[in-house]
Amino acid sequence: MKIRKTRQDERGVYKYSYQVRTENGGYRTETVVIKPGEDGVTEMDIKRLHALDDSEVYYNCKNLRPERSAEEKERIKAFEKEYVQKFKLQHGYEPNKDAIKDAVSEAFPSNYNLSLDFAFENEIDEDKSSVIAATAVPFDDKFEWSEEMEDIRELLSDKQREVLDLKFIYGYTQKEIADMLGVTKMAITKRLASAYDVIRKNMKR
Repeated sequence: MKIRKTRQDERGVYKYSYQVRTENGGYRTETVVIKPGEDGVTEMDIKRLHALDDSEVYYNCKNLRPERSAEEKERIKAFEKEYVQKFKLQHGYEPNKDAIKDAVSEAFPSNYNLSLDFAFENEIDEDKSSVIAATAVPFDDKFEWSEEMEDIRELLSDKQREVLDLKFIYGYTQKEIADMLGVTKMAITKRLASAYDVIRKNMKR
């Protein structure tokens, strides 16, 4: 069962290992290395494969996690209430659900292995308060992908178009997109925010 993510510096290729039966009845491990630029494989294909692995790791670790106790749930409930109040005083608006969830996960880590992997394999230099603030910006992303949107899409940068396509066409979450592109979730949030800003300014009322 896979419970560790692939290191960021090893994500340029995708390695698939499998067991082969030997003549003496034992098994040996063989590894296939899939590289972009070979046999029609693109860099995006490699990123998607790693994203699928990341999703598997997430759910494996989630299934290994023990259920929170009633006492812990009460502590989390109190923490959420206090967090929302403090955030609103500091920023003038309430944080969104993702921001609250991230704050709870940080304050009440539910799986040691997953938290440890994140700390060593996804180093974040940004100040935590700025990360939470960025992920708390309220977005209205329920717009229709119409012909008008296709025209506006041409006004976006390559990076903005990329994250919009991954989110609205392929249905990935911001966390999954961040893992695929090898950046932080805050970076994806900022790209989406700037893209939404362009869309709002150019969308006909």
